[in-house]
Amino acid sequence: MTQVILKQLNPIVIEKLKLLAQSHQRTLEEEITSILEDVTENTPIITSKSRDWSPGFFEQTCGAWQGELLVREPQPEAQEREPLL
Repeated sequence: MTQVILKQLNPIVIEKLKLLAQSHQRTLEEEITSILEDVTENTPIITSKSRDWSPGFFEQTCGAWQGELLVREPQPEAQEREPLL
């Protein structure tokens, strides 16, 4: 089992955690474990693989637009601007 030591935890937070543990009829360790499990259960872990496009994404979506034709409106001429310093 991995051990975690929290040296700079606010004493008020510790007291609140103790009260929560008491109200849930758990030890302080069980309460903290439960809180951390709840938080991490609903938090997705982003890896380099999960940031990639889904397999087949482009094959499924390329050319799939079926609405009205998309037309880009004419654009004004580019403005002449002063150079950045």
